[in-house]
Amino acid sequence: MLAALGLAAAAALGADRAAAQDLAPPAEIRAVIEGTWELVEWHVGDLVLRPPEMEGRWMVHDGLVMATRHRNGPDDFESTAGYGEYRWGPTTWTYGYERSEDLRGPSPDDVRLTVTASDPIRMSTFRITREGDMLVLDGERLRWEYDVPGGTFLLKTSGGRPIRKYRRVTPTPGRP
Repeated sequence: MLAALGLAAAAALGADRAAAQDLAPPAEIRAVIEGTWELVEWHVGDLVLRPPEMEGRWMVHDGLVMATRHRNGPDDFESTAGYGEYRWGPTTWTYGYERSEDLRGPSPDDVRLTVTASDPIRMSTFRITREGDMLVLDGERLRWEYDVPGGTFLLKTSGGRPIRKYRRVTPTPGRP
């Protein structure tokens, strides 16, 4: 009886996964978005900060997102660490943060901590389209422009103002 129940549960889980795959976009689209990304530019007003003034990672793997980013600009300091979840639709990508901790202030010595948590997670949905060699995720407040051949993406406001640029991290051969 227990074995039959286990087989039924496994079959149902397999059916759920198969149904979820039917709702996801093609694997080549998922492969563009999923991965680990290194922050290479942070736009603050008219300034474009680059390392060593800023650093960070954006990770999208196995239904989970994680963001870390830190900048020490000429006029202010910001550091963020957040994690959450994502899911696919046939032509959409949806994500949200379960928890985010943000430090902001005039300098690393004079910052204010803001913690944001939500249960259930507040999600944002983005419509997936192609524009030439670009894969674009359009949402209510943000727009993600993936330069597929270049291995980068530019995060913008919905109005087109650049926010941050990331480059795909590729594993170093021979590194464990």
